[in-house]
Amino acid sequence: MAKPTIKNDIVRKYLKKFPKSPNAVLARKIYNENKTSFVGVEAVRTMIRTVTGNSGSDKYKSSVKDKSLYKEAKKSNDYCLPESYSNDFTPYEIKQSRILIISDLHFPYQNNKAITLALDYGKTKKVDCILINGDLIDFANISRHERDFRARSIAEEFDAVRAFLKSLRLHFPKTKIVLKYGNHDERWEKYLYSKAPEIFDVSDFQLEILLKFGELKIDVVKDKRPVKLGKLTALHGHELAGGGAGGVNPARATFLKTIDSVIVGHYHKTSQHTETTLTGEVISVNSVGCLCDLNPLYMPINKHNLGFAYCELNIKTGEYHLENLKIIKDKVY
Repeated sequence: MAKPTIKNDIVRKYLKKFPKSPNAVLARKIYNENKTSFVGVEAVRTMIRTVTGNSGSDKYKSSVKDKSLYKEAKKSNDYCLPESYSNDFTPYEIKQSRILIISDLHFPYQNNKAITLALDYGKTKKVDCILINGDLIDFANISRHERDFRARSIAEEFDAVRAFLKSLRLHFPKTKIVLKYGNHDERWEKYLYSKAPEIFDVSDFQLEILLKFGELKIDVVKDKRPVKLGKLTALHGHELAGGGAGGVNPARATFLKTIDSVIVGHYHKTSQHTETTLTGEVISVNSVGCLCDLNPLYMPINKHNLGFAYCELNIKTGEYHLENLKIIKDKVY
């Protein structure tokens, strides 16, 4: 009978504590916290596969007494292809008919008046969905770019966002709220992975837990997944290859990269581009203004503008009517 080992015990302990963690992530965590016991990450992964019954000969498996952590092996394929780490890029679908689209609030650099105007507009339209299309929070203190010496602490940023989201839910108690992560929202996870990999996959430190998305019934869209509003696709904008699609007309640049009807934030600028295909199909791309400081320390002179969008969606056909709105001198246009 195979005898338990110290390595075996370590792996079992972690598997019981983090049962939903992917093998690769768990192996890195175990190795980082137990480097004297393992020669490398791959050795840990091998032990994980052994303990879960996905590695080793049938004779060895039959001799193992403790099979409590065995998992059903994934179905093999004819060509012995290795496990795939491809991302799930399946779009998140919004099925409500009146959607307020806001993006680039960048707490704690938000523009309170602009946000108020956008949300008031949503109330007048009786929206049944609010899509926060990226960059809800700035995370200036953990940026790899030039940092703002005036920036609030991370704790203060979290407090400000929690207060806003709580108020948003109170004002829109029955409205579906969806947050799609932008490049600034992703900073937190990247910071944890680079600075504290040991706690990267601990649920208590995940952004959705810290900001109480579950409690507030806010859906989260991560990993650059697109959001579908019928025939319209919402991207934050940082998903596009080559570092984005900004320039003089972000909408046209986005069109050239997507060849689809898309709405983006990210560029803090209202723009629109429409083309008609040979078969008469109309493709329209819009970039939306921001709801934050127009003169940030890193770029005080720019062509940014305040704005948001409103979409009326025919749920059955996927057709939509989009209003790409600007805020100028505290008025919505």
